[in-house]
Amino acid sequence: MNNTAPFIATHPGELVRDEMRERGLTQKQLAALAGLTPTMVSEVVRARRSVTEEIAASLEKALGIPVVMWMNLQSQYDKDIAAQKSQHEDVVVTIPISDRNLLRDLSRKYGWACML
Repeated sequence: MNNTAPFIATHPGELVRDEMRERGLTQKQLAALAGLTPTMVSEVVRARRSVTEEIAASLEKALGIPVVMWMNLQSQYDKDIAAQKSQHEDVVVTIPISDRNLLRDLSRKYGWACML
């Protein structure tokens, strides 16, 4: 059995964003349909807030995707993040990009150490 963590953990907010795009909904529209605040929807979409049972029930009401699926996605995300944190192996990746601003942004966003 492979005990390695995935390279990128996928937050349930990714599915929310995809569903909004496919249905032509804005965050405000989804918030109104789900009975959530626009701030809550924004935080879930940006992976700043976990999907709780309350949020999952609201998303089920608005999108028709069952609570159990939202909770399973959140649980898997939490496991993946924990596995990533427990791995102490550094990965060296060479990216041949001459754009210093892009490298700086990547290092800030993902915590990469860059040699500029």
